[in-house]
Amino acid sequence: MGNMYNLRQLEELSGGMSEFVDSMIETFLEHTPSQLNDMVKAFKEGRWMDMGNLAHKIKPSIDLFEIPGIQQTIREIEKIGKSGTSAPDLEQKVMEVEKILNQVFNQLKNR
Repeated sequence: MGNMYNLRQLEELSGGMSEFVDSMIETFLEHTPSQLNDMVKAFKEGRWMDMGNLAHKIKPSIDLFEIPGIQQTIREIEKIGKSGTSAPDLEQKVMEVEKILNQVFNQLKNR
């Protein structure tokens, strides 16, 4: 399986400084797993607003690492959360984001 992320944007931002790229990856690995866990927990507890706020926090990282397949999904989770209600396919969306992000975390740790 190929990489589920793309460092192109990060490398462009860094102007060729690999320390910058490494530190951004470290920050992502330090904060995003707990934000993801909190988002899943908020979903399971029916705290839609909290879930939406956490999706909002995770969204820039998903965009920065160009993680395909969930850039739109995280926006849908955020939107559902802000509406303060659930949606029929919400569980599927949350599980998909969780699964893909966990794969990305592992790939980045082992790169």
